[in-house]
Amino acid sequence: MFKEFLKETQWLLIIVFGVSLALGGTALHTIKKNYDIKEDTKGIPDRIWEIVEYEEKEGLKFTQLSETLYSMTGTVRKDDCKKIVPQLPKDMPFAVILESPGGDLIEGACLASHLKLRNVITVVRASRVLDENGKVLYEPGLVNKDPDEKRVMCASSCSLLFLAGDMRYLIGDVWLGIHAPRTPEEYINSMGRQALEANAYRTSAALMDLLKNLGLSSEKVRLMFLQVPSSSMYWINVKDWKELPELMLMATHYVNFWGFSGENVLAGKE
Repeated sequence: MFKEFLKETQWLLIIVFGVSLALGGTALHTIKKNYDIKEDTKGIPDRIWEIVEYEEKEGLKFTQLSETLYSMTGTVRKDDCKKIVPQLPKDMPFAVILESPGGDLIEGACLASHLKLRNVITVVRASRVLDENGKVLYEPGLVNKDPDEKRVMCASSCSLLFLAGDMRYLIGDVWLGIHAPRTPEEYINSMGRQALEANAYRTSAALMDLLKNLGLSSEKVRLMFLQVPSSSMYWINVKDWKELPELMLMATHYVNFWGFSGENVLAGKE
């Protein structure tokens, strides 16, 4: 057995933090403002863009493209983890192409934990995939179908899925985005001040623990998942690597990623 039961149990326990994430996200930024808790943004690159939202009511689609190649596309919705986990291969290595603007953080964390248990390669790519006969297996741009803005992205909770890969490929001019979690307005309005504060701190601690267990070894980069405002998105950019080299740990392989190609198979490992 290539994964011990004990290790699997440990990972599944991490999923329990989802309840805190659902209630604590945006509250983190609210508390920093209202309770004068220092918001240290030193070291965060300036390339923070407004979020572009794409609605997919049916949630993530998990599609088998070939014997060992899959795609996971669409918006992350409630119950996606329960729907997709039974379909994940267990006893063989496989690769999954990701294309998603993000969505439900609980479901994203759950799926990331299950992917991490497996021998999986995660990929975000801007080019199509063909089989040996020239048949198109994957065509990028499934999420953003605007012909004037062909942006292939993996953002928000999708970035957790990407980090779950033992090897992680960014191929072409793709957009990998991260930001802090946020809480639905209805939860904020129904919670008291102390509950918001408590959940915010639990959320930040749990998210940091999850990112570390996913293999993201840089504390500076992990903190960006809390420091980038939830109403914005930071897109990984090669121009920022000189200022913050640890950003390169987000992927293990870069193939013409905005003009850069290189690899570090130990990226993100302790």
